[in-house]
Order: sequence, then C-alpha cells, then structure tokens
Amino acid sequence: MEVFFIIFFLYLILFWISIKIKDNSIVDVFWWTWFVIISIFLYFLNKNFWLIQSLSLLLIIFWWLRLSYYIWKRKLKEKKEDPRYANWRIEWKYFYTRSFFQVYMLQMVLMFIISFPIYSIFSQNEINIYLFILWISISIIWLIFEVASDFQVKKFIEKNGKTNKVFTWWLYKYSRNPNYFWESTFWLWLSIIWSSISLFSFVWYITITLLLLFVSGVPLKEKRQEKKENWLEYKQKTNMFLPWFPKN
Repeated sequence: MEVFFIIFFLYLILFWISIKIKDNSIVDVFWWTWFVIISIFLYFLNKNFWLIQSLSLLLIIFWWLRLSYYIWKRKLKEKKEDPRYANWRIEWKYFYTRSFFQVYMLQMVLMFIISFPIYSIFSQNEINIYLFILWISISIIWLIFEVASDFQVKKFIEKNGKTNKVFTWWLYKYSRNPNYFWESTFWLWLSIIWSSISLFSFVWYITITLLLLFVSGVPLKEKRQEKKENWLEYKQKTNMFLPWFPKN
C-alpha cells in the first residue's frame, strides 16, 4: 500500500510541474524513473539485503541509467512538448482535467500493476537460483547488445551528420528495433523468475512489450524514420521487432 501512495504522490507532483512548464509529455520521460524509485524504496523498506535482491537492484539501476540518458538527451534537445500532447492540448475541451485522469492517473494505475514483480523481488527470499543465474547471464548479454547498438548508431551519426538515411548495419541489419527487442527480453526473464511465486508477474512483461510495440516505442520511432531515403527498402527487408535474417 505504501508503494501505491508513493506512486500517487509522484504523479501529483509531476502533473503540477507539467502545468507550470506547459509540457505534458514529461510524463513519458519520467515513466521509467518510477521503476527505480519503487525498487530502491522496497529494497530498503523490506531490509532484504541478500545477494539476489542487491544484484537485481543494480541491474534495474543500470537499465534505467542507460535508458534515461537517451530519453533525457532527446528531450533536452527538442525542448518542446511531444506533438501528441500538443495536439491534445488543442483538441481537448477540458485539457487539464482530462489529462489528469486520462494521462497521469491511467499511467499511474499501469505503473502500479506492472510493478508487481518488483514487489516480489524485494519481499521474497525463496527463488529458483538457476533461473536467477540465467537471468543475470541474459541481462549481461542484454546490456552488451544495448550498449553496442547505441554505440553503433552514435558512430553512424558522427560520421554522416544529419543524413537522410536510416542506420541499417550490425544489429539493425536483423531488426529495425533491436534496442526495444532486448528491452522486452530483459523484462521477460525477470517475469519468468518470479512466475514461480505468481503468474501475475507476466503482466509486467506483456504490458511493457505492448507499450513498446504499439504505443510509445516502435510506432513513434518508425514514424520519425519513414521519410528517410532508404526506409521503404529497409522496412521490406528487415523484421520490425524479432531479430531475423534480412529478406532478399
């Protein structure tokens, strides 16, 4: 119950900030940050400082640091409200009332539901150690692939500047969105570990993957890419999400 009130309080503060700066899209920027805050809070609240819980917290923090760096970098570069929210600001008659319930409170409920495995991590001691070791191994592989993917894109941009072409090399040769695929994989294995306690843990993985595929991940990224020169050819040859060999 403490977690619910913390999440609610955080969203109230964020809503107040969004009114002050007139930017509702900050709700998406902070979305992933709440996972880390909840994790840290539960870790110290339960005083469950075992190796498994400590490693889990570190992995979640590493995941957040990498992700938040790119999210904040893009946000600070754009310095404006996301077009979706800007359009709602014009279209919605009672914008602040509607955005409070339809954006902030809805996201808060989602956050509360899909954080279930986090509650389990920091409150349970009994866990399948083999599954945990497997998750640690997969998470390290995930981190390597994520960082390598980011590095490749960065080098491409540094070399070509503001090019009108889509990056199609290395991991991006096999998937148009390898970063989102590995993001989903990271949470899948965390859910698998805690499924021995409750199958409800898969709600986390399913919800995050659906959001990545249909809401705030893949659709927004691909919309930004669709005007680039080699986009259509790349789209026809390369899987959207699941890595596979390019089509001839």
